[in-house]
Order: sequence, then structure tokens, then C-alpha cells
Amino acid sequence: MKRMTALSFVGVFFIFCNSTVIAGDVVDEGVSELSVGAELFRWQEFNRAGTRLLTEQGVRNRLSFSRNNEMRSSSGMLYRVSGSMYVGTVDYDGQTQPVDRSTPKELTGYYAASSVDYSGVVGELTGGYRIAGFKWGRALDLLVGVGVDSWSRDIGNGTSSQGKTVGGYEEDYEIVFSRFSLGMEKKTPIWRSLWRAGILYPISTDEKVDGLALNLKLKPGREPSAFFSYRFQLADSGGKAGLYAKFVYDSYRFSKSAVVSGFEQPKSDMDMVSLSIGRVF
Repeated sequence: MKRMTALSFVGVFFIFCNSTVIAGDVVDEGVSELSVGAELFRWQEFNRAGTRLLTEQGVRNRLSFSRNNEMRSSSGMLYRVSGSMYVGTVDYDGQTQPVDRSTPKELTGYYAASSVDYSGVVGELTGGYRIAGFKWGRALDLLVGVGVDSWSRDIGNGTSSQGKTVGGYEEDYEIVFSRFSLGMEKKTPIWRSLWRAGILYPISTDEKVDGLALNLKLKPGREPSAFFSYRFQLADSGGKAGLYAKFVYDSYRFSKSAVVSGFEQPKSDMDMVSLSIGRVF
């Protein structure tokens, strides 16, 4: 049920953005978008000395949709409400985990290989202001956003370097995050480009671990991280709807959690590079 939070978040703001007035400013008519894409994904964890404990990497698939008025040609308010679903199986290269409740969780055992199934949903609302004709025929966007990202990380059973079977476990994450970014748009009669860059910062972090000797609820530490996107779109005869390609780099950074029942979530980094193809309606 917790994963429905992100989808509910998107639904509420889709209704909100159907309004034609935001803060007294008339908003240009919005458009809808649907896209599919693949992303190169990497998750890493590090012990207190900074030594890498494990790496998970591979390809995940993503389906995304949004409603926005980012094609407006005049200065004024911007909005974008978006949601996506993602799934994929990636490779796990790490270490066996000695279960010792008297000390914090440290993955310092033998090498182990396995696979990890990821599935999740994310919903996000972005608002801001566009300054048309800013420079070089481009518009400047000033933006802030908030979102919810909820996913499952299911580590399967694997085999250690000693030839022994290693049991897997599942982690559920729910992250509420904020974004602060700058953007710039260039538009011609037949194409437009849009880039955005900024900082992501988690507002709250919740992690639930199942499959160990006990169920754990942890709170990874919150750290800022960077993101960047570039989009190129072809316009149809009406100058609006058309196909587009989008490149995105996104990331999370979490410091180690507090110790709970002798366990902690180590310092963790997530990096994603994606390419998607979509259609504007």
C-alpha cells in the first residue's frame, strides 16, 4: 500500500493542474506526454572506511507519463506533474554478510554473486517561472519540485566464492525528495530543445528490510546529489505535438543510517543514465 503513495501524489496534482489559473497567472494550455525508455543503473554501498562493499548494475526499463505547460512561449508560471513505473533485474557483486547483532552490519565476508530484482513507482510535481527571450533567443526556467519514489530491492539467493549458497533478502524504500534546478529552452518552427540541471535533496528516507533474523526499519542519511536532462523534440504541422528523445542523468546519495538492533544501512550511492523516446499529445 505504501507504494501507492507516489501514484496518489500524481493523481491529485493532475486534477490540480487542470485548473487554468495558478497564483493569479493564466497558464498556457498544457500538453500530455507518454514515453518508454531504458536506463543504465548502478547501486553501490561503502563501509565506514570508504571501501566499496558491493555493486549492483544493469539495465532497467521505464514507462513515464506527464502533463505540463513547458511549451509556453511567453514569460510566466510553469508546471509539470509526472509519474513513472520502472522494473529490471541487475547483477549483484558483493560479499557475504555475517549476522552479528552486537556490532553494526558490515559486509566483510567472502565474495558473493547474485541478481537483484527492482520494481518501483515515482511521482513528481515541478513548478517554476519562465523568462522568455532571456538570451540568444532562449528562455530561462527557474524551477523547484517535490516527489515520492517508492521501490523494492529484492536480492536473490546467490553463491559465495566458497561454493556455499547465500540467502537473499528484500528491502523496501520510500523516499520523499526535492529538486532545485535551472533550465533553458530553444524553439524553432520545426524543433525545440530543453535542458535542465540542478540538485536533488531527500526530505525523508524510509527503508524496511525483510528476510534477516528480524524485520528492520532504517533511515538512510540524507545527502544532496546532481541531476541533468536534455530533450530534443520534433514538432508537427501545428507546431506542438511531436516525437521527442530525452537523455537523463539522475542520482541519490545516502549516508549511513543509525544502528538499529545491531544493523545499519551503509553509505549508498545510486546513479542512473537513461534514454527514452516519447510522444507529445
